[in-house]
Amino acid sequence: MKSLFSYLQKHYSVAQLGDISWAHAVNNQQRLQHFTHQAQTMMLEVDISISAEGEAIAAHPPSRTSDLTFAALLEVIKQSTQGLKLDFKDPGLLIPCLTELNKAQITQPVLLNADILQGENASASRFNALDFINTCNEIYPQGILSLGWTTSSHSSYSRENIEAMLKLCQKLSEVTFPLRAHLLPASWPEISRLTETDGFSLTIWNSKPVDQELKAWLRQHTDPKRTCYDLIDEQKNPVSLS
Repeated sequence: MKSLFSYLQKHYSVAQLGDISWAHAVNNQQRLQHFTHQAQTMMLEVDISISAEGEAIAAHPPSRTSDLTFAALLEVIKQSTQGLKLDFKDPGLLIPCLTELNKAQITQPVLLNADILQGENASASRFNALDFINTCNEIYPQGILSLGWTTSSHSSYSRENIEAMLKLCQKLSEVTFPLRAHLLPASWPEISRLTETDGFSLTIWNSKPVDQELKAWLRQHTDPKRTCYDLIDEQKNPVSLS
């Protein structure tokens, strides 16, 4: 993620991707105001869903309500220095949100994320994988693709999962792959193939607390030059890998 790293290196003096500090699930006004006023927060991750009225909002399914609309989010981001990761939950929002993002002309790097492939024993993806990639590249080509799988808390990433993703990305020059932290140890021989291509990186996230044993495993096996760590505690506060 050369463009993201170059921007954050300029504004925050980071030495590697692993130094980037994240705020996860910034899905309401309170969290947005809190983290945009924290000097140490470099990246904001926001879930983009559709409200009951059909409006793009910051919310994680099954929630369909939020006091933070997509339009309001962009207005705040334009006044900040933080980078942005948009985790799209509904394919119907992609074109209108990317169009609005383009019009906003924000200067920060933006990661465009969706679970575009089905993982092991996980729910089917709501997205057509190629459509997501092509739409992002056509409407917001300066965006950084973040391409993931739907996941189950009890199933690791399989060889078939990795091969399908690598085939899909073979013509892409820059991708980050979001990966669920506690699934990594059982999947690592396959997952490590994702960073064999220059321009490909990992973004590790968690849905349940990361214990000290898993932190130690991540420090030992992942390369902070090629890996972002978007980790949270039970209250969704950022957690350091150290």
